[in-house]
Amino acid sequence: MSTKFALSILPLLLASLWNCTPTNAVLAQTPQGVTVENKPPKLVVAITVDQMRADYLTRYSNGFGEKGFKRFFREGFIGMDHHFSYAPTYTGPGHASIATGTTPAVHGIIGNNWFSRADSTKVYCVEDKEVQGVGMSGIDPGTAGQMSPARLNASTWADEFKLHFTQREGGEPKVIGASMKDRGAILPAGHSADAAYWLSSGQFISSSHYMEALPKWVRQFNKSDAVEDLISQGWSLRDAPESYAGSMADNTPYEGTWRGGERPTFPYDLEAFEEDNGGQDIIKGTPHGNTLLVDFALAAIEAEALGADRVPDVLAISFSSTDYVGHKFGAHAMETEDTYRRLDDELGRLFTALDSLIGTGQWTAFLTADHGAVTVPGLEKKRGLPVDYWNPEPMKATVYAAVNEKFGHSDLILEYDNDQFFLNRPILREKGIDADAVARFAASTASTFPEVQKTMTAADLRGSTYTEGAEANIQRGWHATVSGDVVVMLKPGYLEYSRTGTSHGSPYAYDTHVPFLMMGPGVPQGRTYRRTEIRDIAPTLSALLGFPRPSGCTGHPIPALFD
Repeated sequence: MSTKFALSILPLLLASLWNCTPTNAVLAQTPQGVTVENKPPKLVVAITVDQMRADYLTRYSNGFGEKGFKRFFREGFIGMDHHFSYAPTYTGPGHASIATGTTPAVHGIIGNNWFSRADSTKVYCVEDKEVQGVGMSGIDPGTAGQMSPARLNASTWADEFKLHFTQREGGEPKVIGASMKDRGAILPAGHSADAAYWLSSGQFISSSHYMEALPKWVRQFNKSDAVEDLISQGWSLRDAPESYAGSMADNTPYEGTWRGGERPTFPYDLEAFEEDNGGQDIIKGTPHGNTLLVDFALAAIEAEALGADRVPDVLAISFSSTDYVGHKFGAHAMETEDTYRRLDDELGRLFTALDSLIGTGQWTAFLTADHGAVTVPGLEKKRGLPVDYWNPEPMKATVYAAVNEKFGHSDLILEYDNDQFFLNRPILREKGIDADAVARFAASTASTFPEVQKTMTAADLRGSTYTEGAEANIQRGWHATVSGDVVVMLKPGYLEYSRTGTSHGSPYAYDTHVPFLMMGPGVPQGRTYRRTEIRDIAPTLSALLGFPRPSGCTGHPIPALFD
């Protein structure tokens, strides 16, 4: 057989091995998530809802319409047992893990704030003193604008998406993030984003990491009366009070109040509370913050022509108002249920606009949360459950005193932060004191407190492999170079917080179980009850659309979505 003839029939031989024609062999390599034109979706919309427990989808479903959350169930894929596989479950690590497909042990965002040995002080997850704030002319965003993704130690799916779909002839995807919170805009958008915008003093700002000046459309949006108009509407229940079956009655002892307010009851006159509650930023703690964000997102789509050319784009939006409301009022308040009913309206408005602006079947969206929330301990304790509030100060004082007495030095512990003791390693080396011995003694002392479930030392976390449960979550949230030397894990249901409202951060299901909803081209209609994880979202997107995994990715594509 001649070489020329052999080369000529090679494609046919390869095709026969795959039991398909040459054309079908090419199609077999096409990613699943393409449009009917065999192209990637024009726009990928990444939606994160701050502090959304998975049970809100069912508990509040009677108040949802057909165009928002229920559209995902009708057209898309649902992960019914979707979890964070690490702790602490806070906003910064949540966004970072969704974006990178890994956990804090790899990407390094171990909290919203944490004690930094290198800086000898607490640092914020997206602070960056090397950049400057960018706001409207005459407005000084100050340190509120000195933000970037510099502390994120891995690429994001949006970073990989942008590089993969960039064309040699000049077409390049745009990636834009937006949120009420800076970390909610910055971390989902990634390192190479074109822009990230967040609200400060009632205006959307950015930083010099992205741009030197705000685009004209953002300046115009800020100059509008959008914030004032929404605040002037106040906050009343969307529906009849008796329809809020997923909530407790209005005005319970477990709800917080606005500064200057007497009772947590509807309706709320937001203009009357505005001055004492952050000025125009009061909007963040109301459902109107979600409305403003959708208004801003739609303005971004039109002004930036997202999804309008031959390369796909990314819009990452994070709804933060749900978190502010949850912290103030708790997981069973009418205020929280009303916020989700109104968020459902806003999702419906967004999706309807995407059909019109981008085209039905031309865009992909997923929705998840950055963490869940604990049921208010006061409520659970009244019902007889073994829960309570936690004040770490007695434990800290006892541990500090015991270490001082045993080792003869009062400066061996630098800090207690995020449920972790940080040892003074330079002093330990200088004095010739074994760090592991100090850590184990401190851990043993802390474990005597009845609220403590378990303590784990750096040696435990380095030398053991935990495969399941809270211990595994702690290990995946612990970073070898920046985390503490002793981790204190509380019992389930114990919370360090005020007696009203709620919070999060634990390795337990109420903080880890969150929604995962996806719809778009190539996404099957259905659901899975198999365990899936937050770090699986990025590789699932990568497999669906055919671009590389993020650099630190430890998750896996969700099999049921591809079956």
